[in-house]
Amino acid sequence: MERAERYNEWLYQRCRPHLGPCVLDVGAGTGTFAKRLLADRRTVVAVEPDPELAAVLRGRLGNAPGFTIVEGEARDATGTFDAAICLNVLEHISDDEAALVDLRERLPRGRLLLLVPAHPALFGDIDEALGHKRRYSSQGLSALLARCDFRVEELRFVNPAGAAGWIVSRFLVRRSRIPEGALRLYDTAVPLLKQLDRLRLPFGLSLWAVARPRLR
Repeated sequence: MERAERYNEWLYQRCRPHLGPCVLDVGAGTGTFAKRLLADRRTVVAVEPDPELAAVLRGRLGNAPGFTIVEGEARDATGTFDAAICLNVLEHISDDEAALVDLRERLPRGRLLLLVPAHPALFGDIDEALGHKRRYSSQGLSALLARCDFRVEELRFVNPAGAAGWIVSRFLVRRSRIPEGALRLYDTAVPLLKQLDRLRLPFGLSLWAVARPRLR
């Protein structure tokens, strides 16, 4: 999804109103969102466990002012943050509850911005090829966040058009990967998809959550 520039910008603009000056970028990859955070003159700590991706990230952004790379997991990042972005990452982590607890400790008064794949019934070959451990229901994600001592401010389905395309790939065409042509077409259609997303339909490809730690 790194090449889907319109889609990634759409995600970033969803996060932007909730960000503070110091942001933890969880599962930073090669810098898809870190570069946008830095362009907004924020201080960024980018966490990436994959050594190869971390090396690419260092080559791209390693000398940027206010930027720190942690080759590891959220628990390896020191200090506290105004916000943490965790976009299409949590579903890859075996112990998602432990990961959220680690994030809770780094956000004493900040916000967690979370995007995960929705609807467990849609789990299939594409998920496995992408390294997903699970998909989430709204009730399950809400309960998970509560167990990890987060208070949910917003939780909703997003990207209903993407859900329709996923259903076609999963059940009708039975693909095991997302075709490049379909991804390019989807990225081109983002302006229209943003309008559809405003309808707040009871389904979508992903779940979007904004949460704050409960005060202790």
